[in-house]
Amino acid sequence: MTSAAGDDVERLRQTTPSSTATATATATATTTTAPPPTMTTTTTPSSASGLERELEPAADAEADFDVLWPTDVSADLAEHEETTLAFLSAVCDCLVKRHYCVVQTVSFERLREAAMSEVEFLKDASILLRAETAEAYLGREELPGSQDQDRCQALPVDASAEVPTGGLSSFDEVLSKLSQLLALTPEAFGARAVFSRTKALVRRSFGLSSEGIPDSTWPSIDDQDIQSGEVERFLTWVLRRKLCMLYLINGPACSLDLFHGNQEQLKDAIPDVKLRIRTGQIVLFRHDIMGYAFRPEGESLALQAWLLDALPPLEFRELPQPPGMYGLDRVHVTAAAERFPANCDGCDMSMAMFCAGTDALTLPPLSRFDKDLYWAPDRDAPMYGRAYIMHGSFCSSEVLLGFDNEFFGIEVEEAAAMAPNQRWICEVGYEVLHKGGWTKPKLQSQRIGVFLGDSGSEWNQMYTQQDRFVSTCNSGSVTCCRLSHLLGLTGPNLSVDTACSASLVATNAAAHLMRHSVPGGDGVNPLAAAQRPDNGLSLESAICMGILVLMHPAGWIGECAATMLSYRGRCFTFDSSADGFIRGEGCCAVYLRSVSDLSRSASDRSLAILMGSCANQDGRSASLTAPHGPSQQECIRASLREAQLKPADVTVGECHGTGTALGDPIEIGAVRSVMLGNRERPLLHCSAKAHVGHEEANAGVCGLIKVVLMLNGAVSLPNPHLRILNPHLDVNGYPVCFSSELTCTSYGSQSMGVSSFGFGGTNARADLWSDADKGPLKDGARIRLTKEESCAWIQRFLEPSSPGQFSNFLCAKPGH
Repeated sequence: MTSAAGDDVERLRQTTPSSTATATATATATTTTAPPPTMTTTTTPSSASGLERELEPAADAEADFDVLWPTDVSADLAEHEETTLAFLSAVCDCLVKRHYCVVQTVSFERLREAAMSEVEFLKDASILLRAETAEAYLGREELPGSQDQDRCQALPVDASAEVPTGGLSSFDEVLSKLSQLLALTPEAFGARAVFSRTKALVRRSFGLSSEGIPDSTWPSIDDQDIQSGEVERFLTWVLRRKLCMLYLINGPACSLDLFHGNQEQLKDAIPDVKLRIRTGQIVLFRHDIMGYAFRPEGESLALQAWLLDALPPLEFRELPQPPGMYGLDRVHVTAAAERFPANCDGCDMSMAMFCAGTDALTLPPLSRFDKDLYWAPDRDAPMYGRAYIMHGSFCSSEVLLGFDNEFFGIEVEEAAAMAPNQRWICEVGYEVLHKGGWTKPKLQSQRIGVFLGDSGSEWNQMYTQQDRFVSTCNSGSVTCCRLSHLLGLTGPNLSVDTACSASLVATNAAAHLMRHSVPGGDGVNPLAAAQRPDNGLSLESAICMGILVLMHPAGWIGECAATMLSYRGRCFTFDSSADGFIRGEGCCAVYLRSVSDLSRSASDRSLAILMGSCANQDGRSASLTAPHGPSQQECIRASLREAQLKPADVTVGECHGTGTALGDPIEIGAVRSVMLGNRERPLLHCSAKAHVGHEEANAGVCGLIKVVLMLNGAVSLPNPHLRILNPHLDVNGYPVCFSSELTCTSYGSQSMGVSSFGFGGTNARADLWSDADKGPLKDGARIRLTKEESCAWIQRFLEPSSPGQFSNFLCAKPGH
């Protein structure tokens, strides 16, 4: 710095009260009132060092600032080490105590005029200035299109633009010097480390003049912005921004309001402030915790930039892969839909019900029947044609009676004659197809199979009219075909009636028909797909469903006669007081697709992989309805062999768990015989019947959907009514846990199994694998958002109080 320049700076300091000089020298930030510096420049033929400059204080107003820039804007701060360190200390002290600081600089009028002329040559903004994002960049009340505010043009400084140099670049260099100093003390403004400084943003206000004003409205975010990654880059900037630097280059005094948003703890400690900034002043403020409103008063020019926090540390992890042989074709569960009691109409509602340990069992509503006519509080009631218990789980009357016949093209008379089973199959079946990515027009002539577990309808005892619809609307053989007929599906239809295991047996049949592999000893041959001849009839998609609608009291009376139902009206699965099950109604469906069909849409996602499944029969056992432990063991082992899983790989077992004195001990004994061995963590057991009762033919897919929900959340769901463990359960030396509350499995990817056993002796088992997509163990895949969802997230994170929540958004993944 030349002696003339030093004299000029000293003259400026002499115009400032002594407190300012003291603050600069002792590195304490105190608010000082001083005239704003105004430069007049006289140029000589010599170099810049020979410039003669004169500092004249403004005569119209006073300026408030905290710290004075230690030199003029063109000087090298390294040559003034002592003064520079005192300056940095004062700035940091203000940022720590008040979260903002006003710095007064010294500049040339020649540079300000050059900067004003250079603005005309700048290109359009390369940042994402949209109606949804402008507030984050330009401040709360500086949005274009507002008639009450001065309109603003925001342009970034582009070094590649062919513009005259020396004006904007000089002021941008001041911000760069300031950034380099602040990078030495990132903790002063809440950063781990200053990673970078953004390109400067030129803010030009036109005041009341209309000449040369650009379009005053920003466009909205469109699909191109999302696909190009602009939205993601903007949200990343919101997360990383720490300190904003606003440099008023030219123009009259402007208003700047700083506020702390919704952070009440900061409001109490540090009040909101209103500042008047003048030419040559730089305002630094914590943009990560403060919002702002910048209101120019006339034609002005300002330069703005941000200091960004360091990027979060990268964590490299191996992508979860399903166990077994690489390249093996698998069947994927890509969508699920269900209709449960307790007003559960969707997987999210069902998960909330299971997590809370909800008991959905109630007395039958009058829309079904009058229980007093068929119930007696006597264990011998079946001898008199009555039931000793009438509790059950029921869907709402609106769900039972409502049906959109016009959507399916069914006449009103036929819809009135249709059994509720058929109506529910149509509605839930189309719902799961819609979640799987299909629409009604696209389903025509698609080879999609329908596999149904159905033990018959009680509608036959309710509908007594003899009309032209009686043969089709009440027939169980038509129930699974009805959906294919209405939607034009051409895949195979199969109706299974093995009582309690019907729907899981149907799922096993669909999976084996879809799987492009054949059994090969202890494993599966991955080359079977190439060896298998293509007859044009391969099945790549299927719906697996279960159904039970409770309409008539005869079911209670018959099962009470067999002493299957609990005398206390609840399913006490695994509990010492278990004395039977309680009936429950519902309809569940899963959409299965083979791996070769997963390329149909890039947005498709597998909820879980059906690794293996098996179905067998008890054969000759103690009695027709008695459970047979050895057959259950072999069913579980066969499913694990097909899945190429070791028993220790299974973390949770969804049990059949009817809550009978005989069934629970035999089932746990069979599982123990297969799963016993060295395990890293205990095997967790649970059952859906304690929540929604025994849904009979629907029980298998009900348990399958529950396993999918547990896999996606990496949890084991609680067992309601479990107080004292049944002493007949063989758990000695068996690492098992029967959880009574929500339990984390501690694995991001894992396998779980579901068992379902029919009282006629048909057993079914399925083992599934998936990685978690909810909770703390989710795998961190990026989320795909629609335009509306993107705008909603942007509005949420614009609040200064919530930038930290963005870290969860970045590592979220769409669930079901």
